[in-house]
Amino acid sequence: MRELALIFFIVASGLLESKTPNILIILADDLGWNDVSYHGSEIPTPNIDKIISSGIELDRFYVQPTCSPTRAELMTGKSALRLGITRPISKNQKLGLDLDEKLLSEYLNELGYENFLLGKWHLGAYTPDYFPTRRGFDYFLGYLQGGIGYYDHNHGGGHDWQENENELRQDGYATHLIRDAALDIIENHSGANPLFLNINFGAPHTPNEAPQQSIEKFTFIKDSKRQIHAAMVYEMDNAIGNIIDALEKENLLENTIIFFASDNGGLIPDFEVEPSFLALPKNLGICDWERPLSVKVVEWICSSFDGASSNAPLQEGKMAVGEGGIRVTAAIWWPNHLETKRNTNFISMMDILPTLLELVGYKGNQENFDGVSKVPSFKNNIKVPSTYVVTDVANNSYAFLEMPYKLVKHGSEIQLFNVMQDPTESNNIAHENPLLLQSMETQLALWPIGENRSEPLPKVLRDPDLFGGEEDRISWIEQANINAQQN
Repeated sequence: MRELALIFFIVASGLLESKTPNILIILADDLGWNDVSYHGSEIPTPNIDKIISSGIELDRFYVQPTCSPTRAELMTGKSALRLGITRPISKNQKLGLDLDEKLLSEYLNELGYENFLLGKWHLGAYTPDYFPTRRGFDYFLGYLQGGIGYYDHNHGGGHDWQENENELRQDGYATHLIRDAALDIIENHSGANPLFLNINFGAPHTPNEAPQQSIEKFTFIKDSKRQIHAAMVYEMDNAIGNIIDALEKENLLENTIIFFASDNGGLIPDFEVEPSFLALPKNLGICDWERPLSVKVVEWICSSFDGASSNAPLQEGKMAVGEGGIRVTAAIWWPNHLETKRNTNFISMMDILPTLLELVGYKGNQENFDGVSKVPSFKNNIKVPSTYVVTDVANNSYAFLEMPYKLVKHGSEIQLFNVMQDPTESNNIAHENPLLLQSMETQLALWPIGENRSEPLPKVLRDPDLFGGEEDRISWIEQANINAQQN
């Protein structure tokens, strides 16, 4: 009886560590393929490199070319097109990720996980029903919209920094605040329940802001924007190192599945866009045209498209279906389980949820995912067939991937590439493969597309999503509460 009582006491006091693995998901925002030293960048990223080299490098990892669609796939295991989320969710958009969708956090709740979200949400904020705290997360610290000033924490004229469902006025650089919150969660985790910690850094998304002492480390980079961008990546990498160290210090690292990726490719200088609704110059990065646009629209364009990433040698970047926009740095690491390999098999963001559920032994009812578990690929290098569609709606472009081939459809123009042999998409082989082209076109045409949940682009431009800047309206959490009362 005494032994049973002692066991009960240990379990109740959290001293017996859960054997169910913890999960740490780290997402960078707009990190370029050539923004990590592992790919030869001039920016040192030893901690990201450590995850990649210690775990399984996902060399052929694909995402959507913008943030909300990728994040929706991660949370649901479903295609962004099926979900109707094909563009970043704007701050005034009424429809976020459908409330009927079951999210990763809700699956993990069934296994007793304690779920924490730090940083960017960007899956809906029009009413509190869309907040992460209403969708399976026990704790949230961060911002609801697509991007904020790193110091003022403002978005589109409103303050956007919250703890759970309360507005929070907190001084500090956003990357540091996210890091500090993560360290606090790890250090205070009892171990009685498994931990799901989803850290969505804002870096290196615009605006280009970083501590001056970090910027000064990159004076060898002559381009001033790239210099700041490098400092933003450097700060994020340092934070990741601190978080990994904390897991190790608290004896949690060996029982933690770590997944790292960028939500899309990096935003490159002179980003090209041809929106059909508005005649703008193609090279938006220079911001030196004379157009009859409002000051806010010009500010939005400059801050949104003023990128300094590099995706070399991949073509294009964020918002485009070229490899530079959709193939990103990624890795999964679980010490003593998933280690020290380079996996060149295809995997997309919508595969992550079913993969994680298999790794943690989830046996409950599951939705009809578009993604598939890649555990056999990780453990035994077995190719698990899957297909994927990405879209750049601003330029009416789609890509259909069925490795090793990639079909690109831009309006009426069709291209076909073998991206395993031709990662820079230099050799269009469409004319040489008519049957393959026809098969892939048919599959693309049959891909499920849900009702578009986005606001019309002209409406978004009338009140654009500025990242940082003057605060000229109520906070977004206050606005969401008002919206809820009015609907």
